[in-house]
Amino acid sequence: MSEHTQGNVPSVPSSEFSSMEFREVDQFYEPDFDKIDEDFVQKLWNGQRFFNASLISIAGKEIRVLKPGVWNREEGPDFMHAEIEIDGKLCVGDVEIHVKSSEWYAHKHHLNSRYNRVVLHVVLFNDNFNLRTRLQNGKRIPTLELLKWIDAPIGDLFDEVVQAEEDASNFCRVTGNQLNIDSIKSVFEALGQERFLEKTDAVRLLRTRLNFEQILYEGIMEALGYSQNSKPLRELAQRVPFADFDYKTVHEIQAILYGIAGLLPSQLEKPLPAKETENPFIGTLEKLWETSDQSKSSDRMMASQWRFGRIRPNNHPARRIAAMSQLIFQCKGSLMMYFLPTCEMAANTDTSDMLRKIRKELLELLMLEPTGYWETHSNFGKGGTNKAKLIGEARALDIIVNKILPVAYIWAVESESLKLQNAILALYSDYTKMQDNTIIRQVGDQLFTEAQPMRLIKPTAKIQQGIIRLYKNYCVDQLCDLCPIIQNNAVMLTEKSF
Repeated sequence: MSEHTQGNVPSVPSSEFSSMEFREVDQFYEPDFDKIDEDFVQKLWNGQRFFNASLISIAGKEIRVLKPGVWNREEGPDFMHAEIEIDGKLCVGDVEIHVKSSEWYAHKHHLNSRYNRVVLHVVLFNDNFNLRTRLQNGKRIPTLELLKWIDAPIGDLFDEVVQAEEDASNFCRVTGNQLNIDSIKSVFEALGQERFLEKTDAVRLLRTRLNFEQILYEGIMEALGYSQNSKPLRELAQRVPFADFDYKTVHEIQAILYGIAGLLPSQLEKPLPAKETENPFIGTLEKLWETSDQSKSSDRMMASQWRFGRIRPNNHPARRIAAMSQLIFQCKGSLMMYFLPTCEMAANTDTSDMLRKIRKELLELLMLEPTGYWETHSNFGKGGTNKAKLIGEARALDIIVNKILPVAYIWAVESESLKLQNAILALYSDYTKMQDNTIIRQVGDQLFTEAQPMRLIKPTAKIQQGIIRLYKNYCVDQLCDLCPIIQNNAVMLTEKSF
């Protein structure tokens, strides 16, 4: 980050003027939001890629960043324990990052007590008239628009971020060195345990304002969305609480969720062919929505919040909502009581065969068979499902490991049942390998070789979670000196590794 300033105007070497893009005060400019996402803005903030002298919030407050905070890669505010000087007063708390200022309210942060410690809202672009951001507790905080203060053309910054990611993925002290397979397996298991307990801590925090049903409901919805639609599906669950579905039929549940999501055929910009809209199922949903209490609310989502491109038909948001609707209907008023009795069975056994049976039963509770319209449709008017299950085995396993077991663990903690806590940890520890993702593959390429392939450590879900924790907590920020693999002598380093 450059610190050269002259008065209130950033000083730039003359050779760089040709590449700088200045914006007049009254000139309207809007970035290309198809290319810029929240992760990019978070990286700008984390790298402090802006002139930190004479920063002014959109409401006119003087801002100075003393410490940007610790990047939080889990749920909640994006940066924690930041130190920000606002109009000369030191404020210690969290920082929330968005691409556009309107996303604070679109994401319902003003209704979420988890964001009450946020002291500064940082956005790339101010797209609405809200000069100050309101917290759930009624307090207001300033919003800082980074676009006015970034220290290089935004296109150059974008290229730098991409290059930095490539450089980070190509550098690793462990690469090419001999591994101690038993030791590295132990490291990943320990990291996997830490990641699980981190998730339980997040559940514990949510319990200060939500009941178990709502926590599970929001968590499952988020997991159903994969990376593309996890946030809008979680937001949908927050807009329509689980309690609203009491005594509702599966069609009523679907109608309400589709209606609030803005995904009913009548709400789409591009109308369906007449032969599709004449389908009795679609007609039923439309009528149920029109007569529902929720249809009278203006609290609906926009089509722009959903991602439809480059996703498999079975992962389409409409089909995921169908899956959640059927699960809500089948659980008969309690998601906890739908899953918990099976988890509790593990407290009364210590045999591997019985634990394996319990894990299989949990999977079967989630792997729902489609019925009616959704046997042959991935979206309204679209086929291509071949009667596939509404939730496949890979996604069901991910939901169990990342959502259901952490919630069940906190249930056991609140019930003061150490036996159940240990049983849930045993279930988690021996779950079969999940589907690989880009992180697991990247770390695998960095650490393992043809002579010592990853299969030697016999990956389980817990080990995979440990790999993800290693990447997110150490590799991303290149904290090589603190790498648990090196710290625990799980690799024989050569001189060229330093």
